[in-house]
Order: sequence, then structure tokens, then C-alpha cells
Amino acid sequence: MSTVSSHTLFTLHNISVNYGEFRALRQINLTLENAEIHAIVGEHGAGKSSLGLMLNGILQPSVGTISFEGKEYAALTVTTALKLGIRMIYQQVRLYDQFTVAENLFLSNNRINRFLWSTKKRFLSAANDLLNRYRFDIDPKTLVQNLHVSDQTVIEILKHIQHHPKLLILDEALERLSAPVLNKVLNMLTELRQAGTSILVITHRIDDIYHLADRVSILKNGEILLTDHIKNIDKIHLIKMAYTQISAEEHLENLNQEFYQLLKYNEAILRNLPVNLIVTDTENRIKMINDHCKRYFNLHDSSYFNVPLNQVFSSPNPEILNFLNKALHEKEGKTFYQAPITFHNHPLISNLKMFPIHDETFLIGKIIIIEDVTEYDQLQKQVMLSEKLASVGLLAAGVAHEINNPLGIVYNYLSHIKYNFQGQELHEAIDRVHEEISSIANIVSHLHTFSDKKQGEKEELDINEIIQRILNLIKHHAKSQQICIHFTPCETELLIRANRNEIKQVLLNLFKNSFEAMPSGGEIFINTRILQEHGTPLVQIRFQDTGPGINDDNPMNIFLPFYSTKKGNEQNLGLGLSVSYGIIKKYHGAISVQNIENAGCQFVINFPQATSQSDESGRETEFFRKDPVSDTHE
Repeated sequence: MSTVSSHTLFTLHNISVNYGEFRALRQINLTLENAEIHAIVGEHGAGKSSLGLMLNGILQPSVGTISFEGKEYAALTVTTALKLGIRMIYQQVRLYDQFTVAENLFLSNNRINRFLWSTKKRFLSAANDLLNRYRFDIDPKTLVQNLHVSDQTVIEILKHIQHHPKLLILDEALERLSAPVLNKVLNMLTELRQAGTSILVITHRIDDIYHLADRVSILKNGEILLTDHIKNIDKIHLIKMAYTQISAEEHLENLNQEFYQLLKYNEAILRNLPVNLIVTDTENRIKMINDHCKRYFNLHDSSYFNVPLNQVFSSPNPEILNFLNKALHEKEGKTFYQAPITFHNHPLISNLKMFPIHDETFLIGKIIIIEDVTEYDQLQKQVMLSEKLASVGLLAAGVAHEINNPLGIVYNYLSHIKYNFQGQELHEAIDRVHEEISSIANIVSHLHTFSDKKQGEKEELDINEIIQRILNLIKHHAKSQQICIHFTPCETELLIRANRNEIKQVLLNLFKNSFEAMPSGGEIFINTRILQEHGTPLVQIRFQDTGPGINDDNPMNIFLPFYSTKKGNEQNLGLGLSVSYGIIKKYHGAISVQNIENAGCQFVINFPQATSQSDESGRETEFFRKDPVSDTHE
């Protein structure tokens, strides 16, 4: 039997482990001291987990021996490992989902569970003591399946350390912890080491190694390349040896500096790409948000590192979240076009592109690119609506012409019958038919107006003045319907060139639409202003009511002819807003509508601003200078 130091917990002598013909570990020689935290690092497939499983008795070495506290073993079994005080936390959480936190902690503890299935009170008391000791705010009555994976990992660690193990093996368990929990666990592991427990930490978290470990071993292709005290090896050299190919150029000077520059160069590329880019790990925790994305979405927090993606990213469409989860496991990149998402409370329409990141054959994370296409989506909808209206306009003009001719003939024949034949009942019947023909003529006139692309007689109009005149006209009707109208005009004249009657028709249609949407009363808010868009001055009218909004996934559909949300109202033909849309387009304007959360809907109209030709363009009348509150009509 070989002689070992009294300070040595275990020694591995020429250990090799095979999976069939594949050799996972090759001639491993490793010593772990009592009360030592020893880190094992290396890329995927290097043999790190195989080392832990061999010490835990799950894998049997094909060659070599294990000395544990001076006693030599050809191999360990799971039972032997437990008796020796070896405990292991695996890569995947191994708890009973249907049991509570308290039950998972103490079902296997003979000291607490003195009798099979001891009382719940005993379990809860012991669990509370253990959780409070390490300052974890977890309810011991909670089912494990309802915990976040970070808290599940904490429970698994606590389950093992309450047995006071001599050797605790953590196989990439730190990677599952959220940032606040990680700090508590690192402190807990330090306390364990001080109490005499040795800890073998298998991890990719290089920064944590330098805060926690005493020594580190680098595994590569199943072999130990280096074992040294953590203070003797710099971080860049550690990363280079663990995760890159060793250079064959022995004469290459300043290898560390060049490798460091390469890492910084790659990071700089990602951070400075002119796209909204996010890097996450396999558990959808954010590892990086590039600078462009932070500026675009006003992300002012100092760090989003390890924050779950769903804390800043959501979508009203569950298909998009399913897409992200499924795309994570794809070998190739995937794209979801025109997806409605909310990122950092910022709603937008986006093209989402996801690219998996692989370390050789192992998936280690993904890159998400958020391309904001909100403006493009709105323009596309505007174009589609214009094309629909243009097609319907041609049809409407033809239908109106074809109806008017026979309608005029029928009207003339009825007049002839009325004045050439006697009989009160006959005359009453003819008058009723005349009324119905007048209704048909009214519909046809709407069709003519909708399809008429000719511009009426244009003049310079002050939008503020037109709105005020309409308010004076409808204020009594608004009061009778308990509708309060608030008008906040721009302090300067807002001049456009258009036909006065057509612009009045547009505004009256908006009022009529709001009045019908609020039969029990409500409020209307109107404000006007001048804005610049691509260097062009525009006159803007914002018209908002507190009605129920538009019950349609695409509110722009209300501009389609004969579309109406007022079911059962036979007087409503669904042409008013279509006619308004056509008038606004005739004068090179634009109109859009959107639902306002808990506040009805809002119309926004933009017209090109006209430059006044008169000497009175700069006048400021007393009406437009008064306080906006006095422009409230009730």
C-alpha cells in the first residue's frame, strides 16, 4: 500500500475509464487534500463528468487504483462511496418533483426521519432551520416542481451537505444558479471547506474558480494537462489551455498576449455589430447584450448577465416563444418573420433570427438577432389597404353608374304613375317606394364619393379653425349624449391646401364614429401640431376617444368599404371612414388608427403643410391663444 500524507483525502493512480472502445479518461493521476476546493475545467467531452462519476462509484475504472483516506480500492461502488462520505450533485437536477422541499431534504435523513414517513411538522421544522442557516428564502412547503431550476439546485446541494460529506462533487451545478443565489452558494461552499469538507468543482465558470478554488486541474481529451495552485496560473493561460488548440509553433512569442487580443477582438465584433444582438446559454439566460441593442431599447441597467431572457422578452403570440425554445435544439439557424414581441416593455414587430452556438458537437447557447420592422409592417399594411381600396373604388364607380341609370328610369315612371292615376292608397305606396329609391340613391352617392379621385376646388385651410367650427356645430349634440370634448390646438396656424367641404366631411365622420361608439357618454381628445418627417413639414391631427376600441386584430380594416363594428345598426353603411380615407389620400395625406390600452382608439391624420400666401399668416387670434381648458365642450 502506498504511503500518503495525513492531509490527503484521496489519490488517483493511473486511472483510465473506457466506454466500450472509447477511452474517456487516460492515465489520470490526481491528489485532493482535506478541506480543499479543487476545480476541474475543460471543454465538452474532455472527461470531466466521467471523473466525477468514477469517484461516485457509477463508473468503474478499467486501469488504476483509488486511495481514499489511506485505503486502496480497485474501484468504488455507489454504496461504498456513500459510506466513505462521497456525495455528488449531477448535471441534471435529481429530486422528487411531486414532493415538497422539506420532504426532498430529509426523507433520506435517518436522524430526522426516525420513523418511516415521520410527521410533516418534523420535516418543516428541520427544513426551515437549514434554509434559514444559509439565508435562502424558499418555502419548505412548496412542491419542487414549482421551483425555478436555480432554487432546485440549492435544495439538491443542501440535501447533500446536511450529511456532512467528506467529499462533495459539483458537476456543473454552479451553471444552473442565478446571480444572487450563486453568491450565497459560493459563501456556503467556503464555509464547508473551513469545516473540513473537500469539494471537487467541475465547471466552465472561470471567474468563479478564481474566487473559490485552491487548485485547478485542466482536462483535455481525457488527460490532465496541468494541475496547479490557482494563484500560479493566469486566467488567459487557463482559458487557452482548456478551450483552445495548443499551438504547434513552439517559437511563437507572446502567445498569451495574442490569445488575449483574439478574445477581445471577437468580443468587440459582437458588441459593435450594428444589429440588436443577444447571446444566451442553453437555459435561456442572457450572457451578453451588445451595445447597439442596449442603445436601441434604452437598457440602462449596468448588467443583464445571467438574467433569464423572459424577464426582458415576451410576446402575445405563444407560437413565437415556442419557436425560440424549439429553435434552440436545431442545428441550423431559424427565422420568424414579422413577429409581435415586447422587449424591455417596448412593443414592436420584429424579424427574429436565432443561430445556435456549438462547441464542436455540443450546444452551448444561441445568438438572437431582433430586427425591428414595425415601420415597414405599418407601411406594408398601408400599401395593401390602398390597393384594396383602389380595386374596390373601380368596382364602386362601375356599380354606381350601372345602378343610377335604371334607378332614374324607375323614379321617372313612378312620378308619371303618381300624377296620371288617381287613388290615395296608390299614391301612398308610390311615396314609400320613392323613399326607398332615395335611400338607394344615397348609397350610390357614397359610392361615387368613395370612388371619386378628382380633387375638389382647393384653398388654404386652417385646420384649427375648421375643427373649432365643427365643435360649435356639434356641442349641443355632444352635451345631450354626455360626451365631453377636449380640444388643444397648436398655437400657430396649421395651413393645408384642400377642399373645405371634404375636410369637414372627414372630421365629421370621425366625430360620428366616436359618438356611435360611446352611446352612454365618454370623452374625446383632439390636439393638433406641426412635425417634421424626412424633412417635410406636416400638419398632424390626433383624435382619441374613450370608447371600447376596435374589436379587430388589424384595426386598419375599418377603412374598408362596408366594414362596420356596429352590428345591428341598419343605418350604418360602413362607408364613412372609407370615404374619409379616400379624401385624405387625394390630398397626399395619411391616416392611421390604433387601439389605446384601456382608453378606446386613436386616429392620427397627417397632411402636408401649406405655406401661407397672405399677409395674415402670422396672426394670432384671441381664440387660439386662450387656455386649452376653456376649449372644452360639454
